[in-house]
Amino acid sequence: MKVMHWLLLGSGFAITAACASAPVHYHTLVPDPVDSPAMQRPSSRRIEIAAVRIPAQVDRAELVVRQRNGQIALLENELWIAPLSNELRGALTIELVRRLSVAEEQDPGRGQEPITVHIDIERFESAPGQYALVEAFWRLRIKSSVQENILVCRTSAYERVPEGYDALVRAHQHAVALIADEIAVAATQSTHDGIAVCPVAGDSH
Repeated sequence: MKVMHWLLLGSGFAITAACASAPVHYHTLVPDPVDSPAMQRPSSRRIEIAAVRIPAQVDRAELVVRQRNGQIALLENELWIAPLSNELRGALTIELVRRLSVAEEQDPGRGQEPITVHIDIERFESAPGQYALVEAFWRLRIKSSVQENILVCRTSAYERVPEGYDALVRAHQHAVALIADEIAVAATQSTHDGIAVCPVAGDSH
């Protein structure tokens, strides 16, 4: 019995050491602050991200990654700081406000109609050391006192990724920024020209 006691105690120490050697890391899609005064200024528009829907497979606290052998893994020590749909909504709101603020500074005469966006994420893929992919349908609604424009578009954002989970998250931040770019382009063109048109790939750069 004494021997068993020490074996169990030893196993307990081993488990404790293993847990201590694998700390939990928390990640966010919310971008870092920027130095640009124009991007720091809030937009005069009312901007609402009304809904963000994401695939159930990735709607988890853990990062869900595709391994090189094609299998899917849940990273129990790499977690989103908030539910992924909330992360996407917060990041898209910040990125969209920044871009529309810049557009307003460059052309103060642009319309100030409120905009509402619904976003349906079709694919949110994470492959460490390979790529990050976000594909989204988005519905943009711009309503003024005289008309209402509704536009439904699709954005596919693919980013190559070096090794490391921090790099993977940064790639997803860049992908979210690209989606915000295209929504901002469509919003500014619609309010300036009165015509709602989906942006052609590359128009946001």
